[in-house]
Amino acid sequence: MMKHMLVAAVAASGLVVPLSGFAQAAFPPPPPKVSPTVGVIDMHVHSHPDVFGRNMDDIDVAQLAKSRGMRGILLKNHVSETASRAALVMKVVPGIEVFGGIVLNRAVGGINPDAVEWMHRVYGGRGRVVWLPTFESDKHVKTFSKPDAVGLQVAPNGQVTPEMEAILKIIARENLLLATGHVHPEEVVAVTRRAREMGVKNILITHGMTSVPGLSMAQAKEVADLGAVIEVCYLQFLAGPNAPLAFLTHWMQINAKHVAQMVKQLGAKSLVISSDLGQSGNMTHPDGLENAIDAMKREGVTDADIDIMMRSNPARLLGMS
Repeated sequence: MMKHMLVAAVAASGLVVPLSGFAQAAFPPPPPKVSPTVGVIDMHVHSHPDVFGRNMDDIDVAQLAKSRGMRGILLKNHVSETASRAALVMKVVPGIEVFGGIVLNRAVGGINPDAVEWMHRVYGGRGRVVWLPTFESDKHVKTFSKPDAVGLQVAPNGQVTPEMEAILKIIARENLLLATGHVHPEEVVAVTRRAREMGVKNILITHGMTSVPGLSMAQAKEVADLGAVIEVCYLQFLAGPNAPLAFLTHWMQINAKHVAQMVKQLGAKSLVISSDLGQSGNMTHPDGLENAIDAMKREGVTDADIDIMMRSNPARLLGMS
C-alpha cells in the first residue's frame, strides 16, 4: 500500500524518477560481482589471538579472505610467532594460503637467532617471514615515546650487529623473507645491503615511507636498487591528524596519490600494497584492500601495476611463484 502511494505521489508531482533509484546517494554502492581482491595476497594481517585489540581472529580473516577469492594472507603478531597459527588455520580453512613468521621484539628475545631458527622449523612449514623489531625498536620508541628512550637496534651507526648477521645467515640459508620492521631508516639501508651481500633474496621494507621507519625517497631508491620491495599499507591511507581512530593521528598519511608517485619513481616491481588492518574499530582486511584498489585506480594506477604490487610481488616474496 505504501509503495503504491509513493508511486502515485511521484506521478502527481510530474517527476520521472524510477522507484529503484530513490536516495541511492545515501547508500553504499552495490557489491561487485567479482571482488577486485581476487588473487590478492595480503602481506600484513593483524588478528586475534593478540595482546592488542583486534576485530577478528585468524580463522575469521582466512574465511573472509577466501570468500572474496583472495589467494593468501600473512599473519603478523608483535609478540609471538605466527607460523604455528598459520599451519592450524590452513587445516580449518582449506583453499587459501596462510603464512606466518616472527617479529624480533623482546618477547622472543629481541635480536635472537635461536628464535628464528626454531620458528622456521615449526610444523607445517608456514613460517616464512622474519620481521625486525617493531614497537620496541629504537626508532619507534624515540618517535612515539620519548626522544631519549632507548630501544632495540640492529645496525647502530650503520654497522650490522653480530646477532643480526647470524639471523641474516639463517634467512639466506632457509630462503626466508626479511621484513625490516620499525628500525631507523639508516638501519634499513645497512641491513638491506648486508643481507644482499649474504645471499638474502627476498627483502620487504615494512611500510617504508610513513613515520616509522620514515625512509627518504633517496633511501627508498637505494634499497629498491638493491632488490628490496617497499610496502605501503592501506592503514596509512587512513592515518594523519584527521584519522578516524585516535592512534592513527600519530602517524603520517601515505595515500593513493603517494602510491601513484612511487609507481612513477620506483616502478611497481619495487612496491607491495597490503592492509595492516585488524585493529578494533577498523574495517576488515578485504574491505580495506578493495578500498585501496579503488583509490589507486582513481589516481591513475593501472590494473597491470596493481596486479604486480598485490599479486605477483607478494607471491614471489613468499616463495609461492
